[in-house]
Amino acid sequence: MIHPDIVTLGDPILKLACSKVENIAGISDHCKKMVSLLRELKGAGLAGPQIGLHKRIIVVEVRKTELFPNRIESPLYVMINPEIIKASLEVEEGWEGCFSVPGMVGLVERSKNITVKYQSQAGQEHLENFEGYLARVIQHECDHLDGYLYLEKMKDISRLSTVENYKIYEHENQLPSRSRSSTLK
Repeated sequence: MIHPDIVTLGDPILKLACSKVENIAGISDHCKKMVSLLRELKGAGLAGPQIGLHKRIIVVEVRKTELFPNRIESPLYVMINPEIIKASLEVEEGWEGCFSVPGMVGLVERSKNITVKYQSQAGQEHLENFEGYLARVIQHECDHLDGYLYLEKMKDISRLSTVENYKIYEHENQLPSRSRSSTLK
């Protein structure tokens, strides 16, 4: 489903590196809109360019979903000018979706642990470590700020799937068996 407030694949704003936020007080309404939209969409993260805002802002809040009922939840993070200053060499693959690429998911390799420097809405500087799925979401959203979609981070495009097929074949670990003769018909 495409939400009317979300910028989707093909829009040039998604390919641009975002500008640093200089006036934190001036983006308060944008931050509120992003948090509200993230919760309405029941997502884990959202970046400025996804709402047409060419500023370095991300919001992240991991919640359990019907598809992922065992996810470890996180508090809400509103990160202004986030910068990943350290990323572990240890990586893991995981499935990612994106509101800007509706109906699709792909397998992406990401660092398991990251350290992020960012400012809060109050202008306070933070330096925090993140791991696991939360680290994955932050890396995904920070990519948006630099003009990248998860599709460009995939090592194997054959691991791209519709959400519906992911639910059938990947989520339930039910990969279809295909013999050579059945694929050549």
